[in-house]
Amino acid sequence: MIWTFLLGAAAGFAVPYVEPQVKRAAEQMAQARIEVEDSEFDLVTLVLLLLVAAALSGGGNAFALLAGALLGVFGKRIVAAIQGRGGDA
Repeated sequence: MIWTFLLGAAAGFAVPYVEPQVKRAAEQMAQARIEVEDSEFDLVTLVLLLLVAAALSGGGNAFALLAGALLGVFGKRIVAAIQGRGGDA
């Protein structure tokens, strides 16, 4: 379960780093220009990374995977709030 949690956290943390590659690949694959907002690319990237993490976990606990992803996505903000620095870390 801890392995699944850590994979979810890594997936959530990696979203801002992987999103440009997903966006570039989607634009190359789409023959027609489809308007997609940045928040939608963030969501697609997170879902793709969670699918990879779920495959790597070998059928681990879905709750642990999603809890880890939540921590990964909001980890910087959570740490900043605990340290009293505000939300933009």
